[in-house]
Amino acid sequence: MKLQRVGAVVAVALLVSVAGCAQLLTQEETAFVANEANVTQADAEKAAYSHNATEWQNVTRSVEAAGQEREVTVSNRAEVFVNRSVDGSPAATVTVVSSPTVTVAGQELNPVAEWSQRDALGEFAGQFDPYDTITDIEERETREVRMLGTDADMRVFNATLERETGATDDVVVGVVTVEHEGDYVVAIAVRGIDDAEQGATAADTEALLTRIEH
Repeated sequence: MKLQRVGAVVAVALLVSVAGCAQLLTQEETAFVANEANVTQADAEKAAYSHNATEWQNVTRSVEAAGQEREVTVSNRAEVFVNRSVDGSPAATVTVVSSPTVTVAGQELNPVAEWSQRDALGEFAGQFDPYDTITDIEERETREVRMLGTDADMRVFNATLERETGATDDVVVGVVTVEHEGDYVVAIAVRGIDDAEQGATAADTEALLTRIEH
């Protein structure tokens, strides 16, 4: 299980039809960078987690507007927190991804805004090394959690985690998304890695989410 590199790829396909001169487009921003969504090490430890990695993922996409194409760069930021078993192996992870809103010709666009929690899991799980491959996803319940000052629905799923070694684990995955100050912040929590019976509880995970600052 790799826990040192995290990538978040948000495929931004934007088609905007606007009236006006193309010169306006060349004057607009072409780079959009997510703000940090993080938890201090001290607060993470209070919730039985520790900060493991920070990664940036830069994605360049073509945007068509006013009959012309231009390129924009989207920089997503991911923070990974790990709860470890007594032997030091990962028992649970929480990854917090912040993705910026792209503004083109006065329109704010971000595909994360249209995703359900299951969509977010499907889009991100294949991109993050801590998760390897998550399959057999079945919705289990919905819990209300507090994140970034907002009461939000966390969808909880039963799933199978397939690791690089070929081993599989039955895991519980929670996904919650909150819009906050120009970014969409997505938290994905995975518990039960390596069949860990002793590890972070749902209460620990929710305590970590309440401590996220953005």
